[in-house]
Amino acid sequence: MELVHGILAMLVTPFTDDYSLNEQALRREVGWALDNGAQGIVATPSIGEFLHLTEPERLRAWEVTLDEARKRPLVCAVAMTSGATTLETLKYASHAAQMGFDAQQVIPPYYWRCGELEVERHYRMVAESAELPVVIYHNPALSKFTISPKFAGRLAAIQNIVAMKEVLTDLQHLEALYDEIGDRIEVYNTFRALLAGLMLGAAGGFINIFAVPAAAALLKAFKSGEIARAQEIQRRLNRCFPRGGEDTLGHLGTTKVTATVATGIEMGPARPPYMAPENAAALVRSRLPKLNELL
Repeated sequence: MELVHGILAMLVTPFTDDYSLNEQALRREVGWALDNGAQGIVATPSIGEFLHLTEPERLRAWEVTLDEARKRPLVCAVAMTSGATTLETLKYASHAAQMGFDAQQVIPPYYWRCGELEVERHYRMVAESAELPVVIYHNPALSKFTISPKFAGRLAAIQNIVAMKEVLTDLQHLEALYDEIGDRIEVYNTFRALLAGLMLGAAGGFINIFAVPAAAALLKAFKSGEIARAQEIQRRLNRCFPRGGEDTLGHLGTTKVTATVATGIEMGPARPPYMAPENAAALVRSRLPKLNELL
């Protein structure tokens, strides 16, 4: 299956109170995402705490996610195969390919700082292994590496790299990124810049689970030429969910709480030491009705 154009839901990994994988909640989350407009899913992404999971936990989460997704026709399934080293990423890429995922999402190595030559080597080795098509994941707050538009153009020339998920929202950066990449690979934006991305030619968005319904409605409005409606959905979407991004304290814990409130599925806590601010749930509950009335 080719990487789908549209909304791919990035799943949180639900835990029980003792931080064990909550398989029932994960199955419900996959169903909720697909019922609310997602055409694909991303298993154990950053907000899914891939780096906090043991190998057996991560593979089991993949199995459950893929099993639930394959109950629906034509659902695109992407696995976050990233590891702290290229060899670890290659190991997970092999597992994901054997399970039957359609593509893999890969962030640059995220502990020791890397330079462009090292990051290019990382992506080239993963892509040339031919295990699965590669989606570059650009999130400099987490990887400590910024992929410039020019460097993204270089990476886009590597065979078997098929797409890039971009979390940055600066319009000048996005315009330069699309100019450099051209039509060589697809670009998917974060929910905060989904409309801007679509206007620049994005294939869709890799969207945090809690923002899937609004992102799907925005995409539908854009495709129908209802630009004013798409603009208002984007504004309300960005007002609804706590701002700050991955470099903000409490972001991971807040994401788990927000996913619980938005989906009605208890996602449990983030793994220690990560916590959410005490007012996180109340803040989301106070903002969500204004967004939902437009959907």
